[in-house]
Amino acid sequence: MRTGEQITCTVETLAYGGDGLARVEGRVVFMPGTVTGETLRARVTAVKKNYARAEPLEILTPSPFRTEPCCRVPDPDSGKPCRVPGCVYDHLAYGFELQTKQLQLEGFLRRLPQAADVIFVPPFAAPAPLHYRNKIVLHTRRRSGALRLGYRMEPSHAVLDVRACPLACEPINAALARLRDSGAFRRLPDDADVTFRYTEHDGALWWVNGAAPEAPCPEALTETSAAGPLRVPRDGFFQVNPAVGDALVRTAAEWFAESPDATELLDLYCGVGVFGFACLRAGGTRLTGIESGRAAVAAARANAAALGLPAEFHCRALGQAPGTLDGLVPFPQRTTAIVDPPRDGLSPDIALALAGSGLRRILYVACDPATLARDLACLQRGGYRIARARLFDMFPRTAHFESLVDLRLG
Repeated sequence: MRTGEQITCTVETLAYGGDGLARVEGRVVFMPGTVTGETLRARVTAVKKNYARAEPLEILTPSPFRTEPCCRVPDPDSGKPCRVPGCVYDHLAYGFELQTKQLQLEGFLRRLPQAADVIFVPPFAAPAPLHYRNKIVLHTRRRSGALRLGYRMEPSHAVLDVRACPLACEPINAALARLRDSGAFRRLPDDADVTFRYTEHDGALWWVNGAAPEAPCPEALTETSAAGPLRVPRDGFFQVNPAVGDALVRTAAEWFAESPDATELLDLYCGVGVFGFACLRAGGTRLTGIESGRAAVAAARANAAALGLPAEFHCRALGQAPGTLDGLVPFPQRTTAIVDPPRDGLSPDIALALAGSGLRRILYVACDPATLARDLACLQRGGYRIARARLFDMFPRTAHFESLVDLRLG
């Protein structure tokens, strides 16, 4: 197989990340924008030791699950329709996208030891596959005197000018249109990040490079949640899909409530406290939260006071110092841990500490199934078994999704 060679192949499945996977002469070939079951003609673009990449040229046998792409905007250079970066599944019928993601999650977890008995709860589908995001970050770039505002394209990092984001909620797209029509647009600096954020309480807001915008904008916003209204730092983390985020929090609280003998809570990577607060309302007796961001910890403490919930929060960088969990779990047999790490998962130190902690239960919230599987393998070596898992489609049209895994000791 050589770069530039044309091949004919059939897509066997969609790999995590969105590319179709085919096999030609025993070599795995990855192709973007394809669908399971399609036969197509393609051109090889790269040949590696164990795999190759190709670009589709002609679909010979289309899949019945292919649909009209929804996340395309004109390329400012060529004028041709261009996929919005990240929207790798915009050509799939949504039901098939959800099915594909479920198969990917099951594929990662079923390779783990003793995974035959894992219960996969039916996935939670997004009520709205488009216009669901309450936050987007766009980038500026000046070219030939004209300012572009949009998403960076891979691998060039050129900015694809976006007049409206197909995934953003309508109030954000309205705010984007107002910005483009205002004098503030011409004053945007080159190579800047422009954040748009929407809550029901605060409306649609925007700011540049984390600094205060020209229009009034509070330092903290108010989010609705399954635990009650929460204050969130303006640049702080909160789930970008409110409907799916609410379902994820409620499910975690429901699963927690099923173990009345493990009602003390340790919430790692707790943010402003939403998972811990929801579990307290579901029967928890005491909550200890750990978060590295000072602003998030301050917000969590204020939220606990406003909600009247028994909680304490510590500002610690998880995994960057030995003994991070020391003294936080006086009664591990009565404690449930909630962990919601970033995309790169648990640090090795935290994974090992949890594996040897003796905690009765661990509820693991994950946004990457590969790092989730890696961490679950470590926890299994500590005696934890995976009781069940559920996928929550937090990011329709993209390769990403959230998962909730229920682990129990023994």
